[in-house]
Amino acid sequence: MKSKKYLIVGAGWAGSTIAKLLKESGNTVKIVEKENYIGGHSSSFYYKDVIWEPFGAHIFHTSNEKVARFVLDHGLNRKYQHKVLTKLTLNGEEHLLSWPPQIDELKKLSNWSTVKKEIDKLDTKPVGDNFEDFVISMMGPTLYEMFIKGYSIKQWGDNLKELSNNFAPKRIELRSDGYRRLFRDKYEFFHPEGASPIIKNILKNIEIEQEKEVNINNIEDEFRSFDHLILTCPLDGFLNENILKWRGINLEPTYFPNLNPDEKITESYVINYPDLDTPYTRTIETKHASGQKVEASVVAYEFPGTDDKHYPYPTVENIYENENENLKKQISKIFSGNVSFCGRLANYQYINQDHAIWQAFNLFEELHN
Repeated sequence: MKSKKYLIVGAGWAGSTIAKLLKESGNTVKIVEKENYIGGHSSSFYYKDVIWEPFGAHIFHTSNEKVARFVLDHGLNRKYQHKVLTKLTLNGEEHLLSWPPQIDELKKLSNWSTVKKEIDKLDTKPVGDNFEDFVISMMGPTLYEMFIKGYSIKQWGDNLKELSNNFAPKRIELRSDGYRRLFRDKYEFFHPEGASPIIKNILKNIEIEQEKEVNINNIEDEFRSFDHLILTCPLDGFLNENILKWRGINLEPTYFPNLNPDEKITESYVINYPDLDTPYTRTIETKHASGQKVEASVVAYEFPGTDDKHYPYPTVENIYENENENLKKQISKIFSGNVSFCGRLANYQYINQDHAIWQAFNLFEELHN
């Protein structure tokens, strides 16, 4: 097949992966990235001498053999078992419990009799066409109030009945099997320096221009010498329309010096705070996952509700998903069909890192058929 020239917007997992695949198959590839770093929301950095993640915890997990082989080939091979805790107060007593909630731990709580009655009444299969109703049908109203409602209001806003139930089964469950790792995937990794070194490995020998923001107003000159455009960025931002609804987060790091090399501040890499009195949703202490031996640590406090385009906002009516499809049609018309869309932001999907890579694999096959 005749080689082509591809311009890719965005150097996260999706953009980096498709760039690598296209480059290796003999095409000319260039990435433009608006930030002065690569990796998108999976990026990791040093805060003084400690690794931290300014866009949230990013443990790589997958059961996809092809995706696992891809990241293994690029240096992501340090195994890790991710466990999350929830800190909550019940009748004036503070508890540190597993997330997802475990029946054996719940039995020890003062409200267990109420929780058990609600669980016994649950349908075998969860029901409800919105997030709130669906999750209540998974675990009952008491556990929903304890673990989910406050956290979700902070993360998504007040109207939880407006939210789609689509992502709930993938991220929320009630467990009775004693399995305390968050993920059940076959492969689970965390590099000692986070995701950034892996994405840098993927991008070796690929032309990339950083601190270069392109949009519909200035891309014509940039695109003139290329055959095909691949967008991994938010499409409403690309068109300068900003009509999609997003939820952003801001992580505020606190540096703790003068520790022993193995010492941490918090009990776990990630601790959820579902109460509305706590303004942040969770704490993230990456030192738990990195295994870094350093006489300090960083605890990041995650505050939701910013204007950044981090999380798509999934509604029951798929309002913004449908609008994103309209934006794709609009952009495709502008570029006479010589454009593709890949990744979480361009496809307006709440997906994980391995899914972004898989989308890049699928796009590569489409472009070469």
